Amino acid sequence: MHTIITAAVPMADVNLKGSWSTFWGAITAGFPLITSMMSFVGVALVVIAIGKWVWERRRQGGAGNHQPLWGALLVGCVLVAPTVLLPLLLTILDGVANIGISVFKAMTGGA
Repeated sequence: MHTIITAAVPMADVNLKGSWSTFWGAITAGFPLITSMMSFVGVALVVIAIGKWVWERRRQGGAGNHQPLWGALLVGCVLVAPTVLLPLLLTILDGVANIGISVFKAMTGGA
């Protein structure tokens, strides 16, 4: 017996992104400029690191140390994470979890 999953199966069992948005909204309500400051610092770090890396590669004829570049990219991503990366990752995780729940419900006959 094969079960076909249809659009009638509810897909709103998991909503991690909504919970994160509520949490981050409470933080930004208390500190309204935190998002702008974090984004500015993160972008500045990445731009300075890329500029420094390009300048060093130019001076050294193509060889350069990549570790500071990767470190700055990581810090920049962490600083932008609350408003961009975490909602994106949580949306993907919500979709995967809801699909898994829908498949499980369809296989077990649960509603």
